Amino acid sequence: MSRMGATLGTLAVLKILSEGAASRERLLARLEEEFGIGRDERTLRRYVSALREAGFEIRSHSGKLELVSSPVRLPFDEYEALAALSLLESVAGQEPVYGGHLASAAGKLRRALPEGVLKFVDRGRVEFDLSPASDPPEDPHVIDTLRQAAYRNQRIEMHYYSLSSGESRWRVVEPVRVYHAQRAHRLYAYDPESNEYREFRVNRIGEVKMLPDKFSPEAHTRQLKPARVWLNEKTFAAYGKYVIPDPHATVKPQDDGTAIVEGSVANIFWTVRDIAALGPGARVLGGPELKEEFLQFLRLTLNQYS
Repeated sequence: MSRMGATLGTLAVLKILSEGAASRERLLARLEEEFGIGRDERTLRRYVSALREAGFEIRSHSGKLELVSSPVRLPFDEYEALAALSLLESVAGQEPVYGGHLASAAGKLRRALPEGVLKFVDRGRVEFDLSPASDPPEDPHVIDTLRQAAYRNQRIEMHYYSLSSGESRWRVVEPVRVYHAQRAHRLYAYDPESNEYREFRVNRIGEVKMLPDKFSPEAHTRQLKPARVWLNEKTFAAYGKYVIPDPHATVKPQDDGTAIVEGSVANIFWTVRDIAALGPGARVLGGPELKEEFLQFLRLTLNQYS
């Protein structure tokens, strides 16, 4: 084996493990499939040994290899590290659902920072106050299940609390899209019981389970409304395509640094209010219903001050 071949092989193993734990069989298969490196398990052990000697902690657990820590340090400057780590650590202690995940991310960030930068962070720590957007908080497992069901076009059964009736009951719906608007996740779904499309607040879903029943998404997606929005350079840098709550939205960068984002939306009401909050940094170009609703919203707002 040439020295260059050994180097490429070692770096390829590091890349794969940086994406998550993998079995030896999977590592060998990906080395062949993605990098054209056909090696046996003995050579793989040499690659892993070289990484360990270089300071990468690789643990063998449940038949898989896992990259636990790395000697590589993030090139954050002192104030970048101060902002990022202070935010993660202060919010982790307040967030009831994602707190554990935030604390884990903060620990990994600490281990990745150079010692001098870390000392600066601990001397100048900033506390961030968190005001939860949802009460009760959203359950990440519910959100994951909803997204999977919408992607697979599978019906769900959910235990939902309705504000209008003041009651919780089980409902079977066909999920069309999960999106975020006005600081909360929402489910847009077809309700066969009422033969209507409805919006459900995710934090009011107590339990959810995927059913084996499949549905055809074509009729549902026709109910979505087209949206086309122009963003100036700063707004595009801050929000990207997520100004339109559509996972399939497309971006057309312009020569002057601005961009046009195009997609479809489930709820024009919330989309109008999210875009209006961007002020002159955004302009609605289409579709027709979104543009008309946006203009109507601006007229009504202006009348409040006339």
